Amino acid sequence: MQNVQEKWLIEGIEPLLEQGEREEIPARETIYYPGTPSNSVYFVEEGKVKLSYLDPSGKRITLALRATGELFGEMALVGERRRRHHAEALEDSTLIRISREVMISWIRDRPEVLYQLLQLFGLWIRDLEEIVEDLAFRDIQARLSRQLLRLSHEYGVKTKDGILISFRLTHRDLAEMIGSARENTTMALNRFAREGLLSKRRYQIIIKDPEGLKEKCGPG
Repeated sequence: MQNVQEKWLIEGIEPLLEQGEREEIPARETIYYPGTPSNSVYFVEEGKVKLSYLDPSGKRITLALRATGELFGEMALVGERRRRHHAEALEDSTLIRISREVMISWIRDRPEVLYQLLQLFGLWIRDLEEIVEDLAFRDIQARLSRQLLRLSHEYGVKTKDGILISFRLTHRDLAEMIGSARENTTMALNRFAREGLLSKRRYQIIIKDPEGLKEKCGPG
């Protein structure tokens, strides 16, 4: 997986952000629900946001994380009228909300920005394809090891003990990321810890043996 800034940051976006509205969102607060009118795009100035699919029974699967320098809610630009997913702040976050009309007007005279947005949509589709592939063809241990490696690559901080995933991460969060029950995810985490692949404390995970995790990922 690419670095967050390489994946999503649009060059020269600062003048556009000045036309948006800044919002402070506390940790674990909802930004929007499925069915909310889709009339704006959000830029994460600081913090982290989780985007999830939520079915009528309450079951949830995480589609993506967005961190500092990233956009989300971009489907508003291509005809989405109501949100199809749930957006929640994973930690205290500062967002800039930009109306669809303002952003489309700004893009219209900047073909280079349109090209960057097309690249972003391509990456978004690729990430969704990886989620489908994992759910269809990999067991819980393989899905969990792949997800932990993604998180350590994109959000990891090197420490003397290993690579710390640098935000508060619950077992339920991980379960929603890999489409598993929380209890099964906890069992797999405990097994990885016993095998020395990682260590975990309350809301913190340190990857101690990335190569060992890679062996758990299976082919592909």
